[in-house]
Amino acid sequence: MRRRVQALAQGAARSAGARHGLVMGTATLLAGGFDYLVNVLIGRLLLPAEFSVFVAVTALLQVMVHLTNVIRNVVAFYTAELTVQPQAVASIGLFLRRRWRWAWQWGLAATAGMALLSPALASLLRLDSAWPLWAGSALLLLLFLRPVTDGALQGLQQFLGLGTVQVLQALLRLLLAPALIWLGWQATGAIFSLPLASAGALLLALWLLGPYLGAAGDGAAVREISWRYSAHTVVGLLAFALLVNVDALVVKRVFSPEVAGQYGPVVTLGKINLFIPLGIGLVLFPKATQRQAGGRDARPVLLLALAATLLPGLALTAVYFLIPAGLVQAIFSEAYADPGLVLGLVGLATTLYAGINIWLNYALSLGRPAFVYALGAAVVGQVVGMALFHDNLLTIATIMVVVGLAGNVVGALTTIKR
Repeated sequence: MRRRVQALAQGAARSAGARHGLVMGTATLLAGGFDYLVNVLIGRLLLPAEFSVFVAVTALLQVMVHLTNVIRNVVAFYTAELTVQPQAVASIGLFLRRRWRWAWQWGLAATAGMALLSPALASLLRLDSAWPLWAGSALLLLLFLRPVTDGALQGLQQFLGLGTVQVLQALLRLLLAPALIWLGWQATGAIFSLPLASAGALLLALWLLGPYLGAAGDGAAVREISWRYSAHTVVGLLAFALLVNVDALVVKRVFSPEVAGQYGPVVTLGKINLFIPLGIGLVLFPKATQRQAGGRDARPVLLLALAATLLPGLALTAVYFLIPAGLVQAIFSEAYADPGLVLGLVGLATTLYAGINIWLNYALSLGRPAFVYALGAAVVGQVVGMALFHDNLLTIATIMVVVGLAGNVVGALTTIKR
């Protein structure tokens, strides 16, 4: 009888995991589709030089997005732990309110800091004006607030709500970015649509978490943050952020505005391979943690996540190799030249980066920091390689592929053991 109950419980867990994976996969695909569509619209509405400004600034912002996702991971980790404690609702509410106050304080400080640094960053990226960076600095406050609410929804395994929040942000951006460009704000308007859309999504997340945020905290357990775990998470997510975005920054810095403008569609198409994997990583993280806490092998979940990540990316990469010119010119207009092998190599690299994202989530969920620091070393190698060897875009893309392959091999060596 006991075995039958255990079998039923395991079957229910697998069913819930599959359902959650489907929900987040679908939501991420929708949100990624809307983001892809808006980037295509921006690429068609802006001249190549203006589009290169948009690509460079959003690449810088993406580094910050991944870095502040540390907050989401930490909040998700501790929220998941609190769900099994007595007075769970009150304890989670108290924990979230404390994190919320912290996010406001540091978010405002980060926003002010980026606003002050924007003129220097504009000079470094060879921008004509600091306005695109000032528009982007408005996003920093949201990058501290949103991870608190997203992490809470993730830790509570409210994946339908989390997916809806992500889709809403992408949809709002799809509506706002073309409108702001039409008003004459050009790349600055396209960038400013990001904080506006994120603010709208934040309101929905707060509404979904209302029962927890409004719960009385009398007698609730106080959960302190492990700064050691947070440090591992910071290193891992910062390394991944640089891994997937440094190419756009390097190209904007070392190549001519014309070459940087032509590279914009390559970056946009390459990032499609990260749409679904980022959603799968959100589901993998709490599932692997739960399996290990229950004494079960988490590797089957890992292998399924890798298969769901790599196979679609490799299929899309094959298309990039076959018809690079047709894709770029059909989607972004004939103002852009044939990228040749560069598009296929960047697609392959981002597919490999998607695999690295799965290894990273798995390592963080099981508390195995070896891969985190190995990934940091790989990123240092990538930056040094691009700094030394940047004679053309093909060289940049080849370096990305080599680092992507190395990252996946290291992921297997450092985390696959039970």
